[in-house]
Amino acid sequence: MVRSACALAITLVCSCGLLGADRASVPVFRWTAGAPNCSVRRGDDGLIYYGISSAGFDITLSVDPKELEKIPHRATPMLGVLLSFTRKGTGNFEIRQRRISLEFLNHRQVVKTSLDPDEIVQHLQEDVDALTDQVERHEIRKHPEQRAQKETELQARLKDYTEMIDFVSTQSLHHVVLNSGDSSIKGWVFFSVKDRWIGPWHKPEQFILRVPAGDQILEFPFSLPPKNNEVELRKRPQAEN
Repeated sequence: MVRSACALAITLVCSCGLLGADRASVPVFRWTAGAPNCSVRRGDDGLIYYGISSAGFDITLSVDPKELEKIPHRATPMLGVLLSFTRKGTGNFEIRQRRISLEFLNHRQVVKTSLDPDEIVQHLQEDVDALTDQVERHEIRKHPEQRAQKETELQARLKDYTEMIDFVSTQSLHHVVLNSGDSSIKGWVFFSVKDRWIGPWHKPEQFILRVPAGDQILEFPFSLPPKNNEVELRKRPQAEN
């Protein structure tokens, strides 16, 4: 009876459901399609929005259905998702960006923690310097007759790096504490796809994003590309004037 009462109390705290606990005995709550306080929709921008709402916060995971297709074309291959946080009620809400993780279920359940945005930018800049040195000091000197072609190719690749550096610098999620003066934030979180166990992509790929939220862990299971029955394609009716 005591166990049943405790289970009921926990369920009332978060109607998305209790799945279990991690090694540190932190409660884990999973997004579930159709469950109260859990939502999914396709936005006009093409992104899929998975939301969890509670008395203390609203958290939304936004995923690009074509994310896997874009990875090989980036200056540095990595997978990105967009997270939005809104603090509700009283008290502060800490967002620990470095503790957000992504599990690659189809690849031996490899788990990657989110990359530090500042470190991403640093590595990208190092790649820019190395690429410039390789082309200007080696390839062009070895083949001076190909100078124009090499320089054109270099500028195109440097453009990709510059755009990625700018995006990561300005759009990434960082560690922050939301309070009454600053109650919401959103930003991109990136994960490395370099691992001996992450091979060719499957169709579809299965992931679980884990986000620390107060004294619990929120789990967002999702697929890329999303399954047809995962997303509510109907648009909300607009309010009449």
